[in-house]
Amino acid sequence: MPRKAHDYHNNLHDVVKTSCHIGEELHVVTTNAYNTRVLNLRMFKVMPSKTGYTGYTKNGFFLTKNEARELRDHISELIENESAWDVVEENSIKE
Repeated sequence: MPRKAHDYHNNLHDVVKTSCHIGEELHVVTTNAYNTRVLNLRMFKVMPSKTGYTGYTKNGFFLTKNEARELRDHISELIENESAWDVVEENSIKE
């Protein structure tokens, strides 16, 4: 018996231009998955690959609403922690 097509009802809420992932954007999406509505953070390739592919990559993850709140809180704390943004020189990888 063939599987019924699943309509995720993706809703793109925002796009983050990423400077550390050249040619990709971070898409902030909500979607139907796991029998609920979840936050879906996905990388989107805007610069074509060697084969010409553009679109969603395999990099991304789902979070429930409570998990998204917890992530928000951790990120907010980290952003305000100035010492977390200091460049670390000790024990750095040697070239």
